[in-house]
Amino acid sequence: MVEFIAGEVADDELSEELYHFVKGEYGYFSLSTYTSEQAEEIMTVIRESLLPAVAEWYPGDDEVHDFVAELVDLVKQAQALEPINQNDR
Repeated sequence: MVEFIAGEVADDELSEELYHFVKGEYGYFSLSTYTSEQAEEIMTVIRESLLPAVAEWYPGDDEVHDFVAELVDLVKQAQALEPINQNDR
């Protein structure tokens, strides 16, 4: 899925970083390691493009579909939150 996101983001530097992540076979990544703009772009790809792609890759696999649907819901919830101002900490 990270490879899919890497291919969908418009930011070339971000795409390269995500492909590097995939090649390193890491288990997870944190949006906090990216700029707020890059994190927003990743979340937009997840929200708008990932579920249809997964449905195409894994037709009829309810477990995968449910997992990705939950991820999309989490992204929607995160995007609905007010950003935390660094000075508010």
